[in-house]
Amino acid sequence: MSKYLLSICIPTNGVSRWVVPNVRQIYSLGTDNDIFEVVVADNAPNEEMDAAMAEFLKYPNFRYVKTKAEGFYNIIENFLQAKGDFMIKINHRCLMQKGSIERIYQLGCEYIDRKPLIYLSNGLLKENRRMEFDSFDGYLRKLTYWSSLSEGLFFWKEDLHDVPNIKFAPMSPNVSLMFNSKTKNLFVIDDIKFGDAQDSTGKYGYDVFYTFAVLYLDLVNQVRIEGYLSRDGFIKIKKDLAKWFREIYLNMDVFGNNGNYVIKDIKQDLSVYYTKDEYYRMVLITRCYLLPKSLLRSIIKRILRPVLSIFIQK
Repeated sequence: MSKYLLSICIPTNGVSRWVVPNVRQIYSLGTDNDIFEVVVADNAPNEEMDAAMAEFLKYPNFRYVKTKAEGFYNIIENFLQAKGDFMIKINHRCLMQKGSIERIYQLGCEYIDRKPLIYLSNGLLKENRRMEFDSFDGYLRKLTYWSSLSEGLFFWKEDLHDVPNIKFAPMSPNVSLMFNSKTKNLFVIDDIKFGDAQDSTGKYGYDVFYTFAVLYLDLVNQVRIEGYLSRDGFIKIKKDLAKWFREIYLNMDVFGNNGNYVIKDIKQDLSVYYTKDEYYRMVLITRCYLLPKSLLRSIIKRILRPVLSIFIQK
């Protein structure tokens, strides 16, 4: 038997078309089953999902747990159901890469004595390396708004004792859990890719601008007020987030693709933590810079590349 156990936590709301390929992929990688367990926490009444999960009950390190957790709190419930010494939350759409489970297990073994706050950013920062920080400010400045994502959150079993004392944000309980570890003396970001996402059609369903421009920044601002994030760090996160908002607005307003987000009052949402003209700046940048850039990229991809390939073949 292995000395430690890694829990791979997969919270879901009954979406078998994503969870089944996810779990199949995990067990196809040939990883030693003694070093990990898979815990699927499902908070949706779905007989189809129940039947689909029966396929994996043959594995002694697989557990399918039905929960009554409301909304995103299912993420926390999934952690609480885990039996591992350390655990990682992956998206129910994730397809893990070969060798990634062993690498995450070794990460846990390496840090188990110091138990830092760890986040696996899965290549989102384009650093492709592991980084250590001696302050929450440095950690959050580097991670920036990606800290809002629950996938990649790595946690220690013994740190879950704090859960009853945490006031969880309904839309971002994962952020509440992460920020609760702000007093640690070591912080780690592992930006090496561990998996790919399946098609996201049908995902989301919430008000993206309100959730991130207001609710998420409320949480970030609170740690700033408490002195764990510098003013410059807060400004950096806001600027990075504004760039992401422009990409969303481009797809939504110009290309008519809202990504299944709910959109209500963008101007009001942006006015809480940004200046009043941020909305107009977003519209201007989107239509005068991002739109032409996107159209040019599309022309190159759909027209110029095929034409050039014909000449190259000749």
